[in-house]
Amino acid sequence: MGITQTRLREIMVQHAGPLTLYARQFLDDHAAEDVVQDAFFRLSREKADVENPAAWLYRTVRNAAISQKRSDRRRGKRENAVRHEPWFEHDPANRLDAATVAETLRHLTPELREIVTLHLWGERSFAEIAELLGTSKATAFRRYEEALTTLRQLLGEDHDE
Repeated sequence: MGITQTRLREIMVQHAGPLTLYARQFLDDHAAEDVVQDAFFRLSREKADVENPAAWLYRTVRNAAISQKRSDRRRGKRENAVRHEPWFEHDPANRLDAATVAETLRHLTPELREIVTLHLWGERSFAEIAELLGTSKATAFRRYEEALTTLRQLLGEDHDE
């Protein structure tokens, strides 16, 4: 039969705060709130009656928080490994070396770096970039030009052709 909406509201009022505080021992504020919200959603979807909803919620929040923390740790390790990998392979024929270009790209804002990467290496059109970023094609192009101008300044004018 499951839990009634009225009973779920009562449980939420009584336990949401303490559950969030409990989840914060594992996760940051936003992630803790997400885990708690998900636990209440899962409780609302339970087909059978839950004998002790508070205990069920604490167990669910604990398991989800630990799982989220492990996932975050694994993702952090992968991202850290990628950050230290070179973005480009060195090509002696190029006037710019790969390390210089990669370091210069890091000085762009994340949005500008994303646009340059999508266009130059991802070979995405400005229409595709605009759709992906939720902006207009003209705005995507202007930001791309802004990024190129910034890169030229950072690399020095002698690298332009």
